[in-house]
Amino acid sequence: MPTCDLYLRLSDARIEEALDGREVKLRGKADDLGWIINRVVVENDAARRVDGKLRPASAFKRRIVRDRDGAPVLDPDTGRPITRVIRPGWQSVIADLKTGRASAVLAEDLDRVCRDPRDLEDLIDACEARRASARSLSGSLTLTDGGTDGEITFARMMVTMANKSSRDTRRRVTEKNETLNGNSYRGGPRPFGYVPAHDTEKYHRNLLVVPDEAEVLRQAADDILRRGISLQAIVRDLRERGVPTVSGASWKPAILRNALLKPTVAGLALHRGVLKDAPWPAILDRDVWERLKAKLEDPERCTNTGNEPKWLLSGIAKCGVCADGTTVRTSGSDLHNSGPGYTCTSGKRHMRRSTRYADALVAGLIVARLEMDDARDLLRPPPRPAGVDAPELRAEAKKLRARKASQMKMHAAGDIDDADLAAGMREIRDRLAVIDAQLAASDEPDPLAEFRDRPAQAVWESRTIARKRTIVRLLLDVTMMPTTRRGPGFDPDSVLTEWRA
Repeated sequence: MPTCDLYLRLSDARIEEALDGREVKLRGKADDLGWIINRVVVENDAARRVDGKLRPASAFKRRIVRDRDGAPVLDPDTGRPITRVIRPGWQSVIADLKTGRASAVLAEDLDRVCRDPRDLEDLIDACEARRASARSLSGSLTLTDGGTDGEITFARMMVTMANKSSRDTRRRVTEKNETLNGNSYRGGPRPFGYVPAHDTEKYHRNLLVVPDEAEVLRQAADDILRRGISLQAIVRDLRERGVPTVSGASWKPAILRNALLKPTVAGLALHRGVLKDAPWPAILDRDVWERLKAKLEDPERCTNTGNEPKWLLSGIAKCGVCADGTTVRTSGSDLHNSGPGYTCTSGKRHMRRSTRYADALVAGLIVARLEMDDARDLLRPPPRPAGVDAPELRAEAKKLRARKASQMKMHAAGDIDDADLAAGMREIRDRLAVIDAQLAASDEPDPLAEFRDRPAQAVWESRTIARKRTIVRLLLDVTMMPTTRRGPGFDPDSVLTEWRA
């Protein structure tokens, strides 16, 4: 008796019948045909988004083919990545037919099996090689003992029509997206900072700003660009304050990064790599958004994937006993239950200072410094140079880097020689150096902007621990020494400080 694989493909769990009921129908058909079931293969295309919501997926959706190292496989003629309809479950069914582990396949419909002619040809080849059979509940797929000429021709015609239907749908969706781009919000999970307006027309949908969420994005952008605070530190602060995400999931650096880099927050709409002005208001100025995008997408950017310290001087203050610049870390309570203390990261027990008192001492020094008369201009950057168009410079730099990559590809292909490559690279490097210098001068942030003409104590107390740590790095060098004073109590003389500014 023939052994068969049952093939089920789930494309949209929101509207489709549960898999259990559909499998029962296939098992009943297998019994009617007298086929023994080898295994049930489920191709679950209803993948979940990052926000946890279901999305439909198509059997016609193409993905980039990658080699064993994960690199895209390039077409030798065009140099572009090769794309294919990749369905591991279906490929395992073909493998069963080729190896003889199964002599038939049973599915619900031809559309569920394939809409790409390549997939059908794989099935035909496997069936012809092993004299295998294929059936569907709807009757649209019939291949008997390798398939007759009529069965194969009919299957090819059906797949061709299904393929055309998928292409027509894709074309209509693409045309509609191009029409809506820049004129309407196209739906999907709402972007953080906005909610869809309900009183707008179907193809002219707008977004409304959520003030509290918009302030979160503005503050995060400011912290990253002007204060050097990491995504990890900002995320921890958001979690501690109980700020919810769009989906209700816990904040993570990737979620915050995606929220900040969406063109939506700059009042823009993106379609096929082209940005257009959108009808909704921007939360971030475009210049700010482009600076943020350049920083967060910089491949040479160092990221902090560990836990952000919870104490002011952890990893900042240096151990005064070690001569190699070793810093201190926070450890738990000691034998006298004096609370957390700073100890040397080397593990040696030659120094221990109370975390609470050391932090209070340094905080008091910084507040006093920021309340001095000259603090009004402390570390204030020079005025921005006139006539510098930062967005235009960034766009030019992006084109130059793309040109650099293109020249390297041309050199690898033998289209240009070493001399031409060297000349072109030298020209690009010189221009990029000029652009980087102009951008550095125009983008230099004010490291103490929030303290200008405001009470230093109140501002300091309102800052997050990550921001306070940044200020310490700006203003002070802190070194912790073993105490020379006998008896209990904190010895302030054991915490040495030296002003940087």
